[in-house]
Amino acid sequence: MKSRLHPSKRKLSAWLETGGPDDVDAHVAGCERCAASLEALAVPEPTVGDALAAFLAPPDDLVDRINDRISDSLRSRADLKMFAELVGIPLPTAQLLLTERPLDE
Repeated sequence: MKSRLHPSKRKLSAWLETGGPDDVDAHVAGCERCAASLEALAVPEPTVGDALAAFLAPPDDLVDRINDRISDSLRSRADLKMFAELVGIPLPTAQLLLTERPLDE
């Protein structure tokens, strides 16, 4: 009985990149261990750059949050303008009256 030697990781990597020799092809087709090694080699390991990019990436809902804040701001401005018109005061005066300030000023 002929013993089956498993190809090295280097040989498996080369086989992944180039298609390699037929003996590796035949071996991988019948060897679960080497097939699993190939699967692990096919998925690149995360790098420091990948981790940094993931850390620095904006949140998925950032655009929605910005749009919500803009809408709220525009709505507040429209409400303030309507208040100023109802009361009969200029808009800058209404803004000053409704701006929160510390009591100790």
